[in-house]
Amino acid sequence: MIRMAGLDLDGTLLRQDKSISDYSREVIRRAAEAGCVIVPVTGRPLAGVPAAVKSLPGVRYCITSNGAAVYDLKERKVLREVLMEKETALSVLAAAEGEALIREVFTGGWGYHMPGDYEMLKKRFSGTPVMSYIDGSRKKTDCLEDFVRDCSGGLENISVMCRCFEDRERVREKLSRVKGINVILPWKTDLEITDGKAEKGDALLFLAGSLGILREETLAAGDSDNDLSLLKKAGLALAMGNASPHIKEAADYITEDNEHDGAARALERFILEVK
Repeated sequence: MIRMAGLDLDGTLLRQDKSISDYSREVIRRAAEAGCVIVPVTGRPLAGVPAAVKSLPGVRYCITSNGAAVYDLKERKVLREVLMEKETALSVLAAAEGEALIREVFTGGWGYHMPGDYEMLKKRFSGTPVMSYIDGSRKKTDCLEDFVRDCSGGLENISVMCRCFEDRERVREKLSRVKGINVILPWKTDLEITDGKAEKGDALLFLAGSLGILREETLAAGDSDNDLSLLKKAGLALAMGNASPHIKEAADYITEDNEHDGAARALERFILEVK
């Protein structure tokens, strides 16, 4: 019996326009009524989790920043954090220097970037749903390094967007010299960096354990590199039809793509037993 479902957002629960279909919403409602805890599991900071997701039936908990933070939305409190130390974060930023790179740091549920990075983001995403997500979840700071030094706590996640694959690989090689980090490759030109112990899969199992749910009673659905630990740790691993090939290889079952309610159809099959 599946008692918890950890669902990635972008490329999984959300369609390309970042919306949730009525069909998916109804399936989630039925799954929640059947006793399943529905958990959004995302690389986004908390501020970037859409209100439409937070208000889904059965959604009380949320895992953000690639597993760095676990929230109880009802109680408005952090249940678990695995944060990057300031010195480590500064080393990551130093490895990702360059005019063509867009750098962002996530802390306290928000993303932060410099004004110049914001202008590059507008050139890349203006007029798309991604820009709306960025505008609703980011704040500006004059200098990321100074912001990190002055930050009261650790960092959840650092995002680095590059012009091309070759630039990403150069940054990746520099990051290989930084100890104690986890480097994720969500897209061909981008990297996301967390503390080495921050993973979606561990965060899901932590939450499950705190609620008395066994690993065998968990299900996870995802589509990209930052979902790999999630699929490996969950009791039942579901890959989206639009997932990367190595993600499909790690899954127990491949469902339809995110434009055709693949996540909801999997919930029907494995929770509601609709064949």
